[in-house]
Amino acid sequence: MEPFLMHIRCDTDGYTHAVTEDEFASGRHDGRFRAVCGHVVLAAPMIEEPGRFDPVCRDVLRGAPASAVPRQERRRLRWRSRR
Repeated sequence: MEPFLMHIRCDTDGYTHAVTEDEFASGRHDGRFRAVCGHVVLAAPMIEEPGRFDPVCRDVLRGAPASAVPRQERRRLRWRSRR
């Protein structure tokens, strides 16, 4: 069975990340969740609109491992999306 995913906007990078239901349950007390891409999401206030979907989460959900996108490229993608 496919895991249930929640989409949570990160306050630190502005991206919306995919977080599993189990990870959401374990991090709901402090507002920090590990996304499927490995990024630790600090949840933005829930009144914030969703941000751009994280390209690394997208690739992982499509079947590519998170390590397929080099860390340097992830930073570049995130920095460019904030401009």
